[in-house]
Amino acid sequence: MLLALAALLSACSSANASNIRYTDPEQQSLLELPSDWHLYEQDELAGVADLPFMGSVGNIDFPTRSVVAFDGAPSAAAANLTTDLASSPFPIGATSVRTIDTSTRDLISRLILARSVIDFTTYGEVADVSKEDFSFGKGFEGVRRLLALTTTDGQAQAVVYLISVTNPADDRLYSVAVGCSRDCFVENQEEIERVVDSWLVNTKG
Repeated sequence: MLLALAALLSACSSANASNIRYTDPEQQSLLELPSDWHLYEQDELAGVADLPFMGSVGNIDFPTRSVVAFDGAPSAAAANLTTDLASSPFPIGATSVRTIDTSTRDLISRLILARSVIDFTTYGEVADVSKEDFSFGKGFEGVRRLLALTTTDGQAQAVVYLISVTNPADDRLYSVAVGCSRDCFVENQEEIERVVDSWLVNTKG
């Protein structure tokens, strides 16, 4: 199954007129979602205690400039976003633009870029199905990973597909991720990959 997931990373995303298209307020990134998924903008996220895919790394924090979250649940509710990934029967995702403080820039690595999206150290086992450097060009570079995460009790597994990059000045962090339980990911893998691979970062400003 994991090899089949890895093979999906080579597929290209395709535009669809019925998709939901989101651009953040500063027009720094763009994302397309299936029309039957649900999008939650910042005003709707105020009551969500722990937003998905907005991790911190130890004492390193990344102040948020913009964030939007989404899911593929049967009905729209921001509370869907708090569903535990390893047991979620529907895809959960988020894309964000965050600030990297001056004191943090020298610490940025491919590992920190991934952990800024999801702190996978809280899981019992982490397996890279696929891991590679990623670039939009013009110095917008980072990492793309497909992770299989097993809970500490070994009873459940989440699969997460993410991309995380910085700008040339290393003062902004851009990320997108979608994940859910293993069974959910297998069932929805084509849609999940199209969502993540539809993500674009504005390299012009």
